Amino acid sequence: MWDFSKLHEKFHEKIGEMQRLGGMRIWIIHVLDEGPKNGVEIMDAIEEHHKMMEQRHMTDERFRRHMAKMKRPSPGSVYPMLKKMVEEDLIIKLEDGKYKLTEKGQKIASSFFGRFRPKEANMDKCEMVVENVLAEIEGHVAFLESIKPEKLEEYCPRINALNKKFEGIMNSLNNPEEEDHD
Repeated sequence: MWDFSKLHEKFHEKIGEMQRLGGMRIWIIHVLDEGPKNGVEIMDAIEEHHKMMEQRHMTDERFRRHMAKMKRPSPGSVYPMLKKMVEEDLIIKLEDGKYKLTEKGQKIASSFFGRFRPKEANMDKCEMVVENVLAEIEGHVAFLESIKPEKLEEYCPRINALNKKFEGIMNSLNNPEEEDHD
């Protein structure tokens, strides 16, 4: 079972840290965690992340209204923040005009977004997606484990179906010659 009081406490610690850093800093750290970008690429990436978040939470009206206000950051908010972040040693400006996280910036990114980062910098896109999917599944399974069994009884057929799919994946990994996945 999960200790939700500790999880809740950790969550509030992270929120407090994020508030101290400020919203734009966190967004910039988040998109630079994916790799170096110039100012326009940073604005594009933040806008794209906002769109993805909005699509994921389309049924939450409050969230949609909040996200509608945050579409694309303006150059007037991004470039001064980039300058501050260079001064704070969170990022550096490379010769090609792109910005990159410093070691200090990487530590902050890892602290906030560590679960979603690849374990190794040289992972390809497929490996990164698999890592993210598995991390997401682990979180959902942990949540299901915390629910009383009688609350899950009606979902037994779906849980069994998922279990069979996982067994199929495990069988294909244990017997790769039987399946051909290109």
